[in-house]
Amino acid sequence: MKRSGSFLSSISTKLMLLIIIGVFLLSAVLVTVSIVLTGRILTKGAANQMNLFCEERGYDLDTDLLRIEDAVGSLARWTRSKIPDVRTITEDADLRDAIVDDADDLIRYMTEHNEFIQGAYIHYTLDVTGNTNREEGVYYTRGEDGKFTPISFTQEEIEKDPVAEYWYYGPIRNKGALWTKPYFDYSVEDHLVSFVEPVFIDDTPVAIIGIDISFSRLLEWVDSLKYHETGYMYLKEADGSAHYHIGDLGEDHLHSDAEDHIFEHQELQSQPETGDELIRYYYEGRDRAMAFVTLRNGMKFVLCDSYDSIFSERNHAVVLMTSLTVGFAILFAVVTAILASRITDPLRKLTAAAHEISEGDYDVILPPEKNNEVGELSKAFRIAIDNIRARSEHIKAKVKAQENDLIAMKNLAYVDSLTNVKNKHAYEDTVGYIDEQIKNRTAEFAVVMCDLNYLKLINDNLGHKAGDEAILKASRILCTSFPMSTVFRIGGDEFVVIPSVLEYARLDEHLDRLKMMLKEQRDSSANVLERISIAYGCAVFDHDKDHSYQEVFERADRLMYEDKKKIHETDGISTDR
Repeated sequence: MKRSGSFLSSISTKLMLLIIIGVFLLSAVLVTVSIVLTGRILTKGAANQMNLFCEERGYDLDTDLLRIEDAVGSLARWTRSKIPDVRTITEDADLRDAIVDDADDLIRYMTEHNEFIQGAYIHYTLDVTGNTNREEGVYYTRGEDGKFTPISFTQEEIEKDPVAEYWYYGPIRNKGALWTKPYFDYSVEDHLVSFVEPVFIDDTPVAIIGIDISFSRLLEWVDSLKYHETGYMYLKEADGSAHYHIGDLGEDHLHSDAEDHIFEHQELQSQPETGDELIRYYYEGRDRAMAFVTLRNGMKFVLCDSYDSIFSERNHAVVLMTSLTVGFAILFAVVTAILASRITDPLRKLTAAAHEISEGDYDVILPPEKNNEVGELSKAFRIAIDNIRARSEHIKAKVKAQENDLIAMKNLAYVDSLTNVKNKHAYEDTVGYIDEQIKNRTAEFAVVMCDLNYLKLINDNLGHKAGDEAILKASRILCTSFPMSTVFRIGGDEFVVIPSVLEYARLDEHLDRLKMMLKEQRDSSANVLERISIAYGCAVFDHDKDHSYQEVFERADRLMYEDKKKIHETDGISTDR
């Protein structure tokens, strides 16, 4: 008993037991913290991954919806520009027919390449035509062969149409463009979602412009999207009143939010997106989680998966982390017990120094660097402190340099200071965007390459101020010829025009306008120094031959140089001037 008492009364024994107990308590804390932190990190990562997948697919779908909005908006603005006033359009049936005939090519061009589009239409309102049995507009629908064909539809049939509330009365009451909710149209035997914009003159609705999306084809595409092995996607109303799955479309009862038992992040249901969180809920006895984003048409694009599937990686990691932490804790306790009697005091000093370093204080007092293990550890601490201090200064300098670079980038202008058209930076960004469209097989564009003739001759004889004025006049001619397109100045006397959707559809008309304006310049003076002369070449993108924007540009550039050569030969001036 005395020996035992002597053993237990030993200071080193008490210290050893204290350290061992402390190590095991610390290990328990570390295990708990590791589980909590690892769980949070992996939970956040799984939620971010799921939300990112939902956002990326939603962006793809929103891109198609935006194109439909742009198409309807462009056609509505074009139609409004063709109508002089309410009285004229009401009394002149020939004018109404002419506008519809002119819009035919635009409607086909803007709709045929989008597989989701079922139909497109332009109809005059009953306020303009009255209730007659005459066709006052045109309605195209996609047939089984994928081609668009017109369907006869008179003004009398509007009042009898069971879905007129969606495509006719609703937008007029709204006095603006809107996306409809899904509805079933018996004329095409399909569920549709429409984007409709009414055309008003003063307070009178004169026309309805719209595009119908096949909601069933849209849901088939959504249903084809898979996330990992068990994840799936669907659409639902913004208020959660109906969940749309391709297999349930047309059923009397559709699943709604009320049938989901939500017990985590229910407040997100009223938000436009889940952001970096997930909504956890029970449905049909299964634990599930969802992420969603809100589309341009107001519907929510939802990704769902089972809770266990989403966080299986987290659960495995927690088990592994717990096992490793416990193992290392036991090993550390044994080593600490062996070394306790030798390194207690220096270790306490080093621990205190470590706390000060963690708080950002690098001017700490370390144990003397003696010729032993503790001395080596103290030396290592000092070297680490020096490296941390140096690294901190380096990071601060690097951050400052990055901030300066960011400020410089923000100061880059996208507008040419002389002409106020887009500059070369904007041109290069646009080329990159077009190349992405070419890769995605959605590109439709043309390139008009233009070069101001005799700029050097003007500068040499009249001065650079006159040269700048010639450049400015040239840009005005191009902007007038292509009023709705983007004009870029890519060099001193070089311009590029990339026609907009509407002007691309009528490219020849705008090229004729440019040709006419240049002829007026040529006829204005026999002196080349007193008129504006522009050589140009136009090339159109070919899906089957062109693989990049540069190929189309080079064709336009060659045609421009051929035109320049002809102009110089006609003027009797060498091409190097």
